[in-house]
Amino acid sequence: MSRSAAFAAAILPLFFSGPGRCSAADKEISASEFIENFSSLLDLAPEPPMVTEAEVIELEEGDVQTYIFVRGAAAHPPPPVNLGGDGRLALNRPDTGERIVSAYRNGDETYNQAELDKIQRLMRCRQTDRETAISIKLLEILDLVEDRFGKGGLTILSGYRSPKFNKKLPGAARWSTHMLGWAADIRVPGHSTAEVADFAAKMHEGGVGFYPDAAFVHLDSSRPRHWEVRKKSRPAPDAKTPAPHK
Repeated sequence: MSRSAAFAAAILPLFFSGPGRCSAADKEISASEFIENFSSLLDLAPEPPMVTEAEVIELEEGDVQTYIFVRGAAAHPPPPVNLGGDGRLALNRPDTGERIVSAYRNGDETYNQAELDKIQRLMRCRQTDRETAISIKLLEILDLVEDRFGKGGLTILSGYRSPKFNKKLPGAARWSTHMLGWAADIRVPGHSTAEVADFAAKMHEGGVGFYPDAAFVHLDSSRPRHWEVRKKSRPAPDAKTPAPHK
């Protein structure tokens, strides 16, 4: 059995079995079940390369696609939009060891502020420990991605980043979508970066950056666009030219 098939076989019982667990109709998973089973599920999934948030930031730092240009005092956040997800997110932050399950959207289509605060805390800037409001449209995008790929939860490599790293340009401020709380760099356990990026791009609801060498996908709630970035290989040192014979 392949590792992907083993992963699927392990995760399906979490959603469709046992008293106190969810039924096939509601397809929900409790916070305790998610936390108890997440580590074992990761063991079955294909192993992505190790990458730190600093390495993720370095890859994105010079990438103009991750920035927007704002004239005036502030950027206007994209309005919330229900994209058809179930209103729940299971998130894992490996650099802090935090794992949460959040029912961020209520049954009446309003949003639960306490649950939004919980997500905001998990997606805080690791360099400064500061938080900002996370774009609700971004959460809806993440929700739909999670629902599409089996509800095994999402791994957050980077979320909000403090504006102290912002660079100013004449006549406009260049803001990373991460600095606005509009972006997340993610992995989906058990699924390839390529299939996640392909699905997200077809949603046409925001920015989708495909970083295959570091095995993560950048998602944001700004204008629809998609791009691919690979690590730049360092040029080999020039071979020494042999001295001419006398």
